[in-house]
Amino acid sequence: MSITYTDKIHNIAVNTFEITCYMFPLEEWELEDAEDMQKPDGTARSIVQFDGAAEGGMVIDASDHLLDAIAANMLGVEAATQEEKEGALCEIANIICGNTVPLFARDENICYIRPPRIAEPSENVEAIFKNMHHEKLQVLLDEGIADISIYYNSEEPG
Repeated sequence: MSITYTDKIHNIAVNTFEITCYMFPLEEWELEDAEDMQKPDGTARSIVQFDGAAEGGMVIDASDHLLDAIAANMLGVEAATQEEKEGALCEIANIICGNTVPLFARDENICYIRPPRIAEPSENVEAIFKNMHHEKLQVLLDEGIADISIYYNSEEPG
């Protein structure tokens, strides 16, 4: 039976956005409005790879509005540069991934997290993580939407 991690990762992501960016998930009564929110389009994707106890990576794709808000809230500026926005997205991805990888570690082994980076617009992320398990979730925040994909090779407990 496959282990799904989406609920745990969703909770980690929501907690990270709350603490780091002062952003909050949409309440149930606000979810109807989410249909009108700008969706991530692949132009702002951060990739964090990990290896060691488990191998894989996390990709966070943020809507433009969310990307602006992440940088503004983390850096305390009104208008961040593109470089600052990308740096803030990488930092969020790094924090979320860092809090996620222990889910994959067995027998107290260590996962090594590689430096986050911004994906090239035409980069095929699926090819990087070929033949790995893939789970996708969406985080609906008051400032925008983040699509999060987790790719992993993990030995199932026997």
